[in-house]
Amino acid sequence: MAGIVDSISLAIETFVLDHFDGADPEMHFKSWGFVELASRSSRSPKTGGTSNQPIPMTINGTGQREQVSINDRYDYIHWIRWVSPITSVESEADSWGVVEGKRMTLPLRIVVAHKVEIGENFILELVNAIPENIIVPGLDFVFLKSDYSIDPDHEEIYRTELGDTVYEQHRFNWNIYVINISAEFAICIPSSLAESSPDEEFKIYDLTYDSIFD
Repeated sequence: MAGIVDSISLAIETFVLDHFDGADPEMHFKSWGFVELASRSSRSPKTGGTSNQPIPMTINGTGQREQVSINDRYDYIHWIRWVSPITSVESEADSWGVVEGKRMTLPLRIVVAHKVEIGENFILELVNAIPENIIVPGLDFVFLKSDYSIDPDHEEIYRTELGDTVYEQHRFNWNIYVINISAEFAICIPSSLAESSPDEEFKIYDLTYDSIFD
C-alpha cells in the first residue's frame, strides 16, 4: 500500500510547493509520508497508574524509522495513515480470463497541520488539489473517492495522533485537520496468469518514492 500512500503524498507536496512558491518570508514544509501508530506504556509518578501513549512512526521500508512530531521550525506538515482493514468485492469488470477480479477499498487518514497564518481556507484548496486517480505500478487503477470528509477537531486529532504530550504548546499556533478519504484499486493481473491456472502466483511491485520535501 506504500505506492498508493506515497503517490498521494507526492501530489500534496507538489500542490503545497506550488501554492507557496515565491512566498515572503520563505515557507518551510515537512512531509512525514506513510506513518503508523505504535504505543508506549508510561507510569504516572503521582498516581502510579499506567497509560498507553501513541507513538507515530514513519514507514519507509528500512530500519531507519523516525518518530513523527509537530515542529515549529516548519510552517506546514502532513502524514498519512492506513486506518482500517481493506475491504474487497468481486468485480466482473476487473476480471481477466479465468482469474476473477476484486475491487478493493483502502481507508486513509491524511493529517494536515499548518501555522494559523496560512488561513482557514487552505485545507479546502488542498483537498481540491488531491487527484481523482493516480498511477501506481502493479495496480490496474487507483481512484480516490470523492466522498471524503474533513475533521477540524484540533484537540481530538492531536491526542489521537500524538497523545498527551504538549498539545497546549501548539494549540494557538497551529491548525490541525484530518482528511478521511478512501482509495479504490485493483491489482494488475499479468496476461500469462489470465490465460493459466488461477492458483499460480504473481508478484506485485511497489512504487519507488523520494519525497520532494524535507
